[in-house]
Amino acid sequence: MVIRVPERLSGQKYADLPAAARELADEYGLRVVVDGPPNALPPELLATEREIVVAVEPMSKELMESVPEFKDLIDFLKSHNLDEPVWKVLGGSPIHYKKLNALVVNMLSLRNTATDEIVNQVKDHLQSVLLKAFTKTVLSSSANTKHIINIFREKQTTKIPKAELETMGFPLDYPNNVLREVFVAKEDLYIVPSSPAVSLIISETVQNGAGVRELRDKLFKPA
Repeated sequence: MVIRVPERLSGQKYADLPAAARELADEYGLRVVVDGPPNALPPELLATEREIVVAVEPMSKELMESVPEFKDLIDFLKSHNLDEPVWKVLGGSPIHYKKLNALVVNMLSLRNTATDEIVNQVKDHLQSVLLKAFTKTVLSSSANTKHIINIFREKQTTKIPKAELETMGFPLDYPNNVLREVFVAKEDLYIVPSSPAVSLIISETVQNGAGVRELRDKLFKPA
């Protein structure tokens, strides 16, 4: 039995899963597979002593570029020096590349569509991803998370040991769309930005919509 869990609804602390999963497993003898993002899953679901947690990490750039579905998109991005900025914003998330792919391939299929227009559409798309990361994620985060963001900026880093933050009096609050936990070298637990776009918003100290626009322009400046 596979239960797919989307993001939490607005105002909902966690998805309502532990009781349902336990009922299906204990009463009906089913093996329950819960597919969902960490910030939507209640900690009780991951503390049964019977669970097996499989973390699906982002794809590497090389693997993303090898996906047949994205060939036309990747070819276009590389031919116009857009592949690196796109990677910096979207990272290894196939769903984000799929959305951009639909936009670009659709425009490429239209006759008389100027190349410059498609390039601008790509830039505008990345700006919208960054703006959402700022307004819907970073800006709307808790006071505690904002304190942690400031620590990231002061240290000019993209990862901080979880134990260090807790010692400083800033344990990560959950659910959290801005930051997440990752094991580094399968040993140390670190807190990192939840996505490449959020990481850019934090590291570039973006404070408003104008800052998002400046970041977009900076990404596309010739090296």
